[in-house]
Amino acid sequence: MYNNLTVTVNTQESSLYIVAGSGLKEISSQLEDKKIISSAEYFILYTKLKGQENKIQAGKFKIPPNINLDTLLKKLQDPEQEYIKITIPEGYTVYQIAEILEKNNLINKEKFLEIATKGISDFDIDIDSDNILYKLEGYLFPDTYYIPNGFKEKEIIDVILKRFDEVFTDKNRERAKELGLSINKILTIASLIEKEAANDSERKTIAGVIYNRLENNMLLQIDASVIYGITKGEGHISRLLYKDLESNSVYNTYKYKGLPPGPIASSGISSIEAALYPEEHGYFYYVFDNNKHVFSKTYKEHLKNVASIRNKQNKN
Repeated sequence: MYNNLTVTVNTQESSLYIVAGSGLKEISSQLEDKKIISSAEYFILYTKLKGQENKIQAGKFKIPPNINLDTLLKKLQDPEQEYIKITIPEGYTVYQIAEILEKNNLINKEKFLEIATKGISDFDIDIDSDNILYKLEGYLFPDTYYIPNGFKEKEIIDVILKRFDEVFTDKNRERAKELGLSINKILTIASLIEKEAANDSERKTIAGVIYNRLENNMLLQIDASVIYGITKGEGHISRLLYKDLESNSVYNTYKYKGLPPGPIASSGISSIEAALYPEEHGYFYYVFDNNKHVFSKTYKEHLKNVASIRNKQNKN
C-alpha cells in the first residue's frame, strides 16, 4: 500500500491542466480524480513535507506512468506548453467572450458559439426555458485565465466552466434552494444586477428591487435585458427608443412579466452574492444619477426623483 502512495498509478501517459490560482487541495483532488495518484491526502502531506506546496505552476502537463512523487512534483513546476493570458471582464456576454478569444487566435468564433448555443453534455444546466440564445450564457465566469496554446474550443470552455464550478459553491447552491430558485434563475438575476448596478455598494439594493417587483407581479422594466434581446447579445444600444420597448423578444422585460429566460451576461461574484442575498427594503424604482442610483418606494416618488435629476442636468 505504501509503495502505491509514493508513485503515480496511471498506467499510461495522462494529461493534466491546472488552472491559475488552484490550491494544493484542489490540485491533489484533480490528480486523484484523473487516477494519477491513489491518495490526494497523502500527496498533500508529502508536498508540504518537501516544502513544494507553493511551487506548482498553472498550465498543461503530460504525466508519465509510474513515476515517483518527487519526479511528479518537478514536472508540475514546469508546464510543457506556452499559454496566453486572457481576461474576461464582468458583464460580458458569450458573444463578447468569443470575440476576445478569437482576437487572441485561440478559437474559431463560430465553433465556440455553436458549443455555447447547444451546451455541453457533461455540464448540467437546469435551463428553465427553450427560448434562450446560448445555454452557456452566464456560466462562463469572468476571470483571468491562462490558456495553453493548442487548446480547442471545447477545452477552453471546459477550463472556464471549471472555474464557475469552483466559484459557485455548495453553499451557494443550498442558498438557491432556500430561495426556491434554480441556479439558472439566480444567474439571470445576477446578470441583471451586473448590468444595472453603478457601483458595488448598490448591488444588493438593486437585487431587492428585482425581488420586490417579482413578488408583486410587476414588470421588471430593465433596459439591459431589452438590449440583449434586440442585439442578441452582440452589441449595445446607448439609448432605447419607445419602439424598442415594443420588441417581441422574450427578453423584453417591459412587455413580459417575470425574469427573462436566462442570463444576459456573465456576472462577477459580487452580483451573484447580491442575487443570493438581496437587501430587504420597500423600494420598487430607481433612476440613475451621477454614478449611482436614487431609489424610491412609490411611482409618485420616483417621478419626483426623475424630474429633480433632469432639472439638475439641464442646469449643468
